[in-house]
Amino acid sequence: MDLSKNGKLLRDLRRAKGMTQKQVADRLGIVAKTVSKWETGHGFPDVSTVSDLAEILGVSEKILLSGDLRENVQEVGNMKKTTFYVCPRCGSVTQGTGACEVFCCGKPLKGLSAKPTDDAHGVEISEIEDEYYLTFRHEMTKEHAIRFVSYVACDRVLTVRLYPEQDSAVRFPKMYGGTFYYYCNRHGLFEYRAEKARKRPSEANNLTALFSAFARAYHTEHSSEPVFSDEIAKKLFSREEYAQIERLISSAGKGVNEYVRTQLAPVPLARARFCEDCVKTAIRTGTEQYVVLGSGLDTFAFRNRGKIAGFEVDRKGVLDDKRARIERAGLAVPDNVRFVSADLTVADLETELRKNGFDPNKKTIFSCLGLFYYLSEEEIARILDRISNFAADGSAIVFDFPDRHFFSSEIPRVKELIALAAQSGAPMKSCFGYSELELLLQKYRFLIYEFLNEEEIQNRYFANAPLKAFEHIDFALAVLKR
Repeated sequence: MDLSKNGKLLRDLRRAKGMTQKQVADRLGIVAKTVSKWETGHGFPDVSTVSDLAEILGVSEKILLSGDLRENVQEVGNMKKTTFYVCPRCGSVTQGTGACEVFCCGKPLKGLSAKPTDDAHGVEISEIEDEYYLTFRHEMTKEHAIRFVSYVACDRVLTVRLYPEQDSAVRFPKMYGGTFYYYCNRHGLFEYRAEKARKRPSEANNLTALFSAFARAYHTEHSSEPVFSDEIAKKLFSREEYAQIERLISSAGKGVNEYVRTQLAPVPLARARFCEDCVKTAIRTGTEQYVVLGSGLDTFAFRNRGKIAGFEVDRKGVLDDKRARIERAGLAVPDNVRFVSADLTVADLETELRKNGFDPNKKTIFSCLGLFYYLSEEEIARILDRISNFAADGSAIVFDFPDRHFFSSEIPRVKELIALAAQSGAPMKSCFGYSELELLLQKYRFLIYEFLNEEEIQNRYFANAPLKAFEHIDFALAVLKR
């Protein structure tokens, strides 16, 4: 028995039921820690518990013991055998499982046979957090439209009706496996396996990078005098994905423009301006290399082709996603830029950079934008220590960080930022007062060269813009002095 495989199945089935570990434990008369141990592959229910657990999760004992729902799909019940019926007269949708006769408007209906999706009925399906987002490349008129979408999983069917006057975009809570069915009133029923949905890289910092890039793109597109102009950012999104993010914001009851202006944009715009100003100054004073740590969807390389050797460091999944976006946009990675796959918290940064042509004898500027929030003080110290051990004298590091009042703040947008980070699976961990930061940097031979607090950020970047600097977030540039 593969306990890891069985544990993952238990977790997925529990989540599909919308249950917590405690709720499962209470029904079994055990403690939640036991369920957690099963789901992490450190144990498995005894024989006397398997039957009750299978009943709670809506599957057979054989499925729990095998750890693979698909191998035993015939025993799951008959939801997978759902048949759809559509009345040609009134448009009513009926579903049945197993042999049945369906009548509507006085006439018998035939069950629909599903066809594989085709170019004329294409669908974009992606995963964001615990939901599937579907967008159809299909007109929505009275004569020709997608009329309904159903998500059929092992133990339930979720159906959403669509109407000609609305957008053809829907979302469903992610369940274990399953199939999407959607009906075109001219061409019939189509199906698409949920497993084919395009997954975003699992690294939580990529979600942060995604919304940061969206904020830069949206501000650039909708502002007559942008605080920071990023013409490349929007090209890294598909049209459907960009629209999905707009709908996601709107579905939360927020106006997109207002939410971007007040919540999403102030930090990414100001820190990008601050960082690129620092890089330009560094180039004029002899810096020859620029290392972007936690590069995400940074677009500096496309605005500064050939001016400085660039190294973008991030996890492999994030960089693979970025390459795919660049290729889809019809762009090419500039010749002077190298992508370096590395986990910053554990990697030997010098070794990974050297493999890609980095020269430790050349003065370098390192950026850590939107990174230090999500690292512990020990992890930040480890990065500073590694850089100080191999970077040339006079090299610099530029970063943004929360001040010591950040986590205790009662300001609504600060509290919302902290909550959103936690919900995305990347909780914020660190904050520093100026003195604390100064001591930490000095320990690794860095001296603060420039520091901007909230008021100074406001005066420098937002004095003539309808944006307000984010409370309790500061910027700093520190120089290595051996």
